[in-house]
Amino acid sequence: MIFPIKNTSSIAPAMLEDVPVLSDIHKKSFARAWTDSEFQSFLGDDGIDCLVLRRSNLRIKDKIIGFVLVRTVLDEAEILTIAVDPVQRKTGAGELLMREVMRKLYADRMAKLFLEVDEGNQPALLLYQKLGFEKVGERKGYYTSGKDSAATALIMQVELDG
Repeated sequence: MIFPIKNTSSIAPAMLEDVPVLSDIHKKSFARAWTDSEFQSFLGDDGIDCLVLRRSNLRIKDKIIGFVLVRTVLDEAEILTIAVDPVQRKTGAGELLMREVMRKLYADRMAKLFLEVDEGNQPALLLYQKLGFEKVGERKGYYTSGKDSAATALIMQVELDG
């Protein structure tokens, strides 16, 4: 008989020692990846929070598989980036991170949450729509695709205060 491997997940604030893993996941996720020093700068900024999702099972212990970086100003917040290790995608990791950051922002009395997403990123668009985000604008040619072309970013928002 084969027994399934049970994963346990936890979400907590990122630590400076997490920076190499964050930049590695970011590099695997985006054409223009952020450097270790950029992540260190973000983690040192009082207006920016970074939550990491760790998974454990019989094979791995507390492995960071994704993270979300969010900036708050007054009563609004913006997702600066969210990334999940490609091997861990389609496991609900992105949704766990988004729901936790939205719960935290709601508890902190934030009114709105904004994000930008590549219009061609269907999995992300479906997740954001599921979470109640609506398109409020776009930025043509915002994302470099690694080729000669640039993709449009959709600006989306969700009301957090009901």
